[in-house]
Amino acid sequence: MQTRDDHWLLLRSLLAAAILSTVALLDFYAENMTALAGPSRVLHYAAGTLAITAMLAAALKIMLRRVPLWRILLATGLMVFVFCAYDIDPIHRELKIHLGHFAPLVWVSAALGTGIVALATIRNRAAVSIALALSAAFAAPSIARIATFATRGETARAAKSDLAGTRERFARSPNIYWIVLDGYPRQDVLAEDFKFDNGDFIRSLRGLDFTVLAKSRSNFPATVNSISSTVSFDYTVEGEGEALRPLPLQDMRARVRGKNRTVARLTSAGYTYVHFENGYDYLTECAPDEPRCVRGNVGLDELDIAILSNTPIVDLMVQHRQSTPFAWGGVDDLSAKLNAIRAMPSPFFLYAHVLAPHPPIRFRSDCSFRPADPDLQLWSPEARPAFVEQLTCVNSQTLALLHDITRTDPDALILLQSDHGTAFRGQFQKPPTAWTEEDLHERFGALDAMRLPRSCRAMAADDLTLIDTFPLVLSCLSGAEFKPHHPRFFVTPYDNSADFGRAIEYPAERVR
Repeated sequence: MQTRDDHWLLLRSLLAAAILSTVALLDFYAENMTALAGPSRVLHYAAGTLAITAMLAAALKIMLRRVPLWRILLATGLMVFVFCAYDIDPIHRELKIHLGHFAPLVWVSAALGTGIVALATIRNRAAVSIALALSAAFAAPSIARIATFATRGETARAAKSDLAGTRERFARSPNIYWIVLDGYPRQDVLAEDFKFDNGDFIRSLRGLDFTVLAKSRSNFPATVNSISSTVSFDYTVEGEGEALRPLPLQDMRARVRGKNRTVARLTSAGYTYVHFENGYDYLTECAPDEPRCVRGNVGLDELDIAILSNTPIVDLMVQHRQSTPFAWGGVDDLSAKLNAIRAMPSPFFLYAHVLAPHPPIRFRSDCSFRPADPDLQLWSPEARPAFVEQLTCVNSQTLALLHDITRTDPDALILLQSDHGTAFRGQFQKPPTAWTEEDLHERFGALDAMRLPRSCRAMAADDLTLIDTFPLVLSCLSGAEFKPHHPRFFVTPYDNSADFGRAIEYPAERVR
């Protein structure tokens, strides 16, 4: 017969197991909460992890009837805790260096071994209090960070000018297709840095009535900054000099997902906003309240991979990746959804952000699948030839897509752009102040091709920067005067950099 102490012991062991099995997810959310739209996806993983922990404990109890449940719960919690600690440096790095493809299997064995040792050695009831205290200590820093963030009341804020739009009429209202090929370099960068002649692709674009801007530049070298500034037609920074800062990530992500001046202006003129979700990049997924959402191939996306990378699961999948569960974000994903897009009320404005040709290097030149780690930041210099192969695949798929659009929608206004260039010179492994002219040229030189009404083509000067994209389009549609911005260029370091949270401005003459 169980006593009150037994019930209390069981409750404490259950709580310790729950914390141990989910502390990695708690840490993940604490580190990334400013970049996430909300905690729902992480909570789903936490619920799944708790369910798996409970099932493992139940299975062990069935097999080990004589072992007290509190011991089984502690052992299971410790086993899941170790399993979810796979991505901790330097342990993970050393495992990969010394064990290669065997690293995830060895770690799975280590997690199982931890559970077995715990079952065999934990017999003193005092271990429950110790485990609970230690698990609470592990969780406390992340809980404190989350609580601080919540009390500040930081929410995605969009400026009133982004959302407020008066009803207006345009002289013309063609369907607008904004297709962003992530990390697609400018033609001269491809020639200089990759020894690749992209002339056939450029000539094909011109044959489809595109104006290709030979000196186009991005204003930022990172996707969230570049896209949010383009759709806001304003530089998404605040302050000056040493106090110069990018806008909060939540603000910029909201703009990327449709809460921006471009969408406000176009919808006020009767346009339907259509958001294409490429299936891999978490940043460009549809907003929860977006009714006109078109999804690409469904699979594990960037957020899934970031969470699962805390465990050996991703590395185990990668070893069997000829049949991949990852949604790779190719141009064909968009082509396959054209009928769904055409069914939207016209006129429509489509924002379709395709991850290719950005790493991972996952396509060969014939678009067959190439084994690849699902890592968005693998800009390895030795991968330049493979990147060119991937670019060749992107070119063929993009031309097929554009031929389809222009055949079925001959009056379409099409913007084919990249958000930034490549980073094969290791730009993000050095401080922004150390970037050379060559570093800037590679990262800021961006593809920009516009299929505009004939009367507007003269506006598309060769050296326009991406921030002038939609001022030009809106001027074209309304007949208003087009006034280009004074070009400015900023580097906003990633969150794994010591300079994260700063914005560094470069003189325009350094960015050619």
